[in-house]
Amino acid sequence: MARQHIDYRAGGSVAGYVGHNTEIPVSGFYRMRLRSGGAYVGVKVWFGAPLDPVTGEEMDRSHRFQALINGTYAEMDSVWPKCAGDPITEAEYQHLCATQQWAQQHAPDSALAQPTRRFDPNTSPILF
Repeated sequence: MARQHIDYRAGGSVAGYVGHNTEIPVSGFYRMRLRSGGAYVGVKVWFGAPLDPVTGEEMDRSHRFQALINGTYAEMDSVWPKCAGDPITEAEYQHLCATQQWAQQHAPDSALAQPTRRFDPNTSPILF
C-alpha cells in the first residue's frame, strides 16, 4: 500500500494543515519552554505602546509588538515565533503565572520557580 503523492512545489495546503506566518506576530496568549526539558511558561503577546520598566505605565512611544513571560517583560525576538505553535487561553496564562509565583515562595529551587532550570519530576513540588 502506498501513500498519496503530494506535490509540495504546488504551494497549496497539505491535508487541511493551517500554518502561521512567522514574520508577523499575532496578539494572544501562548505557552513555551525556555529550555529543553524546562517547565512551561505563559507568554502574552500584544500590540501597543511600550511599558515603562520602572512604573509599568504606558509610555508615549510608537506602538509595537511586545511580550510578557509569566508577567515579566521579554524581548519579542526571544519569544516569537517559538511560541506561535502553542496558543492557550487567558485563564491558562494566568494559571502559569500563578504557578510560578507560588513556586518562588514555596519551592524556590524548583524548575517551576526558575523556568530556565531543567524539570525533574522526582524533586519538583506536587501541585493540587
